[in-house]
Amino acid sequence: MIVKQASKSDPLGAGWAATSCLRGLSEKDYQSLVISPRPYFVFTPLLASTAVGTLEPRTALESVRAMGEYWEASVQSIDFAKKEVICTSALQHWDPSKSFSVKYDKLVMAVGAHTQTFNIPGVREHAFFLKETRDAIKIRKRILGCFEEASLPSTTDDRKRQLLHFCIVGGGPTGVEFSAELHDLIHDDLARYYPSLMPLVSISMYDVAPRILSTFDSVLADYAANTFARQGIHVHTRSTVTKVEDGILYLKNSEPVKYGMLVWSTGLEMTPLIKSLEGVKKDEKAGRVMTDGYLRLLQPSQGEEQQAKVVPDVYAIGDCAVIDGEELPSTAQVASQKGAWLRRHLNRLAKKGVKPTPVTIESTPQTTSPETPPSETSELKDLETGVGRGFRYHNIMTLAYIGSWKAIAQGNHGHGLRG
Repeated sequence: MIVKQASKSDPLGAGWAATSCLRGLSEKDYQSLVISPRPYFVFTPLLASTAVGTLEPRTALESVRAMGEYWEASVQSIDFAKKEVICTSALQHWDPSKSFSVKYDKLVMAVGAHTQTFNIPGVREHAFFLKETRDAIKIRKRILGCFEEASLPSTTDDRKRQLLHFCIVGGGPTGVEFSAELHDLIHDDLARYYPSLMPLVSISMYDVAPRILSTFDSVLADYAANTFARQGIHVHTRSTVTKVEDGILYLKNSEPVKYGMLVWSTGLEMTPLIKSLEGVKKDEKAGRVMTDGYLRLLQPSQGEEQQAKVVPDVYAIGDCAVIDGEELPSTAQVASQKGAWLRRHLNRLAKKGVKPTPVTIESTPQTTSPETPPSETSELKDLETGVGRGFRYHNIMTLAYIGSWKAIAQGNHGHGLRG
């Protein structure tokens, strides 16, 4: 998101963080411009239901244009010194000769992340992901295709078992909820149309961790695993995938597994834009950019004891960013709260009359390494930290549907509900 004070502010992205920042941003003080290759916001918790037909894709979408000015493009590079982003658009076939630059007063980076494949051969070619509505539509089509082919009289029993074996890699909330929704679809709906195939259906989940739902309390995670066991969903923990081929999943220290459909949901991988940024502080674990408690982008520390400087007027929220020294889950709830906090913070800055830092340094168009004079950075830091306190995350409730109208919920201090 690009924001111009009394004229402009730019959010990059259209997910939970960006849209939460946009809603309620003072139109009197800011002119916002959203730059994203996707013209809609996806309500991601509904994707699992969309994939199995419980909901239609349109119910999980909201137009970004309803929230303000929007350009359907992708940011290729950022020049922090010139306060400028360089963009291209798929509508123009990513033609570099048609790239354009956009100046900003304040920049909000909320570009999200891709699904992590760990460079395992064959994953991107043969697995289905669950990040967009188009992914959910592909999954729905594949599920029905597997049952239709299995119902043909010419299909052998071995081929039927393969087609009706649905594998999910990743034991986090997304993988668990999709497995639960798939179980309900098969046993509550498809069983009426394909009764003879039901004995051949199987659902398997694979995760490298010792247990599924590792971010939940162990009691709740065990309850989910036991519920899956009673439903016939086979959970394989401490399982490492080494290779994926069409219809075959290869595991470390185990026999190859034949499948009809493979859904992959294993962590986050940074976008090319985040990977290409130089001169900004990143965490070693996932390559996310790092921010301070006020969600401002940080430059790398110069020396062990020196505190990292902020990049003037640039904020990073959502899955692409992490607060330095604070590990929070990569969930919609965290992204939404960061976006809402930043919106209130920007409105407070405008109310207090805090102006953006002027452009004072020349650089080449592709420069991404910000070099700000120490006095200027310190002054900016004092001004912003003097307007309200930093971001604090409040876990309202973390939910996970586990099938058969059952769910688990975890609140603050590990308090949980199940059933």
